[in-house]
Amino acid sequence: MVEKIRNNAKYIFFFCFFFFSLVFFYNLIRGDSYVNYGFSYAISRGEIPYVDFNLVIPPLAPFLYSIFLYIEPSILTFYLEQALLLTIFFFFLFKVIKNNTWLYFIILCIPYPVAMVSIIFPGYNFLLLFFFLLLIYCEVNKKSDYLIGFLLGLSFLTKQTVGGLLLLVSFVYLFKNYRKFFKRIVGFLIPVVGVFLVLILNGSFLEFFDLCFLGLFDFGKDNLSIDWFYFVVFILSFFLLIIRIIKKPKDIGNYYLLLFSSCCYPIFDYYHVSLFLGAFFIIFLQDFTIKRKISYHAIFFVLALSIIWFIIQNIYFSSLKIVNYTNFPWSLVSEKYYNSVKKLDYYTEKLDKDIVYLLKGSENYFYKIKNNLDITYFDLPNYGNYGYDGVSKFINRLKKVKNSYFILDKSAYLSKDSSQQYIKEAYQYVVEEGVKIKEIGYYQIYYIE
Repeated sequence: MVEKIRNNAKYIFFFCFFFFSLVFFYNLIRGDSYVNYGFSYAISRGEIPYVDFNLVIPPLAPFLYSIFLYIEPSILTFYLEQALLLTIFFFFLFKVIKNNTWLYFIILCIPYPVAMVSIIFPGYNFLLLFFFLLLIYCEVNKKSDYLIGFLLGLSFLTKQTVGGLLLLVSFVYLFKNYRKFFKRIVGFLIPVVGVFLVLILNGSFLEFFDLCFLGLFDFGKDNLSIDWFYFVVFILSFFLLIIRIIKKPKDIGNYYLLLFSSCCYPIFDYYHVSLFLGAFFIIFLQDFTIKRKISYHAIFFVLALSIIWFIIQNIYFSSLKIVNYTNFPWSLVSEKYYNSVKKLDYYTEKLDKDIVYLLKGSENYFYKIKNNLDITYFDLPNYGNYGYDGVSKFINRLKKVKNSYFILDKSAYLSKDSSQQYIKEAYQYVVEEGVKIKEIGYYQIYYIE
């Protein structure tokens, strides 16, 4: 009885820890959380992906995360969904790597020298890792080939490049056992064909194909970026994987991991390499044996580390405050950022024309969602996000917008960061064609007749 209570208590701990962490500890380094939230928010408002707003992944993750947003569109709902998914994720981790799950938990939450915390952020990358874990669980426990094929289909519908490659593992590994492979193909096609039919019926399939497949040529060409520290970490991990393949050539998990590594290309940074490492440790921690007592030590260690990290963040960023924006309650922001947002809101409330936000990262989504506005074609102005020859398409559509105000962030245009994906041609067009009206904090406001 005591053992049963203890086992259930650990999942309550995981749920509470991850929800609290998403809301507070990692709020300042949210990664793509606001963008992924924006996708699901748009769907919950009845918008059609690929038509009403741009999306370069299949629609599974945004649709999944949008389910509870129909009830309450707050980002807290988004974080609650993610905390629940993370709890289920750790449930299956205990099935696959047993007590080493506590070691995985420690590795996940340690901020330095390799920060893997971005794995817990809600969105398609986490969901892809989640399906990877389920695939390993099914392979280890020799589950139905139809089920494995179904999971491969879900992986494809989460991130088409990586999911498509994972299917190749079954083709090569089961080359001589065509019956098992056929079952997996059937399982794969069930969700894929179903989603394709939905896209055809709502008239978005051609746009989906352009953005998610033809657009890959632009994405790879325009977004190649290498953080050398994480690139070295990736190479070392990849080398260890090759050694494991040589030692355990019959372990199918090795080959899943080998092709899962494609998630890092073409951007080798903390966000993408961490995703690979998340899968890497699922495979490699199967080889380790640790004492059960580490589970208790892990809880206190990670909690203490997280509290210390949170305190350091407060000191570093200074003057942090919690703000309740519409759809973004409990937002942790710096005093400087808060004042900038407040000034921009005060000014834009008086404008009598349409406003187009052309800001970097997730800022467009933040302003749109907190003002209960629809997500549009212009709200993720990144290279590779608009299909084949996407920059030309973006500028041509921008030229059709008249009698509107444009809000720009000059720092995005001037940035020399190789990982900056912002379409700088859009900024140039507005500056050349428009008239500068005002400058507020981080932002410049232009008007085009």
